[in-house]
Amino acid sequence: MFGNAPSVFDNVAREHRPDVASTAPSMGASPDGLGASPDGIGAAGTGEYFAGPTGGMGAYARPTGGGGGMHGQIDFLEPVDASPAAALRSAGMTALVAAVAFGGGLAFGGAWGGVSGIMLSGSAFNVYRAQKWWGSPDASEKHEAVVSAMFAAIGIAAGGYTAYKAYEAKK
Repeated sequence: MFGNAPSVFDNVAREHRPDVASTAPSMGASPDGLGASPDGIGAAGTGEYFAGPTGGMGAYARPTGGGGGMHGQIDFLEPVDASPAAALRSAGMTALVAAVAFGGGLAFGGAWGGVSGIMLSGSAFNVYRAQKWWGSPDASEKHEAVVSAMFAAIGIAAGGYTAYKAYEAKK
């Protein structure tokens, strides 16, 4: 029935085809530390990723300074690799900060203060994650930035409200 069906890529230029190896120059190691390409264009198993066609799908470059803001990661907050041990260290630091924020809020504002501390510390991590990926041309990273920014805004509003309730309860 479909014996003579044309390829879905017949009318796509060669440099834009996902089923053809990239001819773009190598850009070095992938940013995720795993050797994987964020857009599927990279060479498998080499630990390198490639720039896509100019202005086209697969172009991958991070902003480098300028324009205000932090533009990227803070080295001491980032895990050194993607191993389970590195993820556990990162989660442990997050839990430690949340516990300290809860304890401080609890000490200064009771239960409302504790909730405020947790909400505001979680929002701080979301703000960091949002700014880190905001300038990325990669759609999945940009999506992560938008979601993190939304959760940060909600957390700041909820944390601010609970801080206000803690202040009112202290009067």
